[in-house]
Amino acid sequence: MSRYLLLVLLNTPLIILGITNAVVAYKLDRTSRRRFIFRLVLWLGIFAGLVFAEPIYTFLFNKGLTQTEPLSLFDVIQITAIILVLFLANLANSRVAILEKQVRDLHQELSIRLSEKQNKK
Repeated sequence: MSRYLLLVLLNTPLIILGITNAVVAYKLDRTSRRRFIFRLVLWLGIFAGLVFAEPIYTFLFNKGLTQTEPLSLFDVIQITAIILVLFLANLANSRVAILEKQVRDLHQELSIRLSEKQNKK
């Protein structure tokens, strides 16, 4: 099995999860449209980079623009780990944004109740 194929196969589930999380967050109104599009473009860009890694490497090597060795097994593991960390960071950032929105909404509700209470006095 080609290492490039292995790279794509290992990272496809993470990319699908990233895209799914972006779509679900957008559909549940947890993120804005701009953030949704950014996350979608990010995951699709990563996937495109993985799919076209071998043709790009072959092109660069044939034109003499690079003299590096092809992808090693360590590189596959390292790239997969980087994408996993990116996925987890994106997930944590989404959860923090949700919590910030909840705190902001609670603060607004508390302010309204306190102002109504003061107006009644």
